[in-house]
Amino acid sequence: MQLQDVLNRLDRWLEVNVPDDFGTLNPPATASEIDAITENRFSLVPEIRTWLEHHNGVSTHFRHSGPGGFIPGGHYPVDAERMMLGQRDMEQDVAWSQEDDNADFVVGRTAHVKWVPISSTHVGTQLIVDHREGPTHGAVLEIDQDLELWGVVRWKSLSEMFQETLESLETGRPVVTAIGREIRPETVRESDGTSSVVWT
Repeated sequence: MQLQDVLNRLDRWLEVNVPDDFGTLNPPATASEIDAITENRFSLVPEIRTWLEHHNGVSTHFRHSGPGGFIPGGHYPVDAERMMLGQRDMEQDVAWSQEDDNADFVVGRTAHVKWVPISSTHVGTQLIVDHREGPTHGAVLEIDQDLELWGVVRWKSLSEMFQETLESLETGRPVVTAIGREIRPETVRESDGTSSVVWT
């Protein structure tokens, strides 16, 4: 299934089943907002552009709970600006690590100049898209300091991530995490009356 078709179906599922999650989705990003992510440093993976031209992330970020964290693991998709800022932060971390002779513990583990963050959780876990040349180009990697996951391949592509998210939401089929644990989506109603997907 093409990514655009997956995103359309995901929209419909969220709108019908968890309208508060659906309501957090931002309008499409502009071409200039998308171009600013890399500013010609490297070519942006086309799937990121497709996603941002559909929705520019969500309007809520890094919450403990509540609408917007519908990606497995409770990830909140970030907007183009946060992708850009995250990439620049990684550039700075890489530069500092090289100055401090600490690159082996940073480059390709917690940061890389060709990594673009696409989501985060309230505890700081990140999903990033790898833009390095090689077998993981375009893959979605996970960084989770608590679990000592350093750039582990989570999905082979952004399309695969959204496809598995959609299938799990539609069928209740579990998603296997990077450490082999099964998680399932549940619809939870908060005390303020809002409902959202929670992965347990």
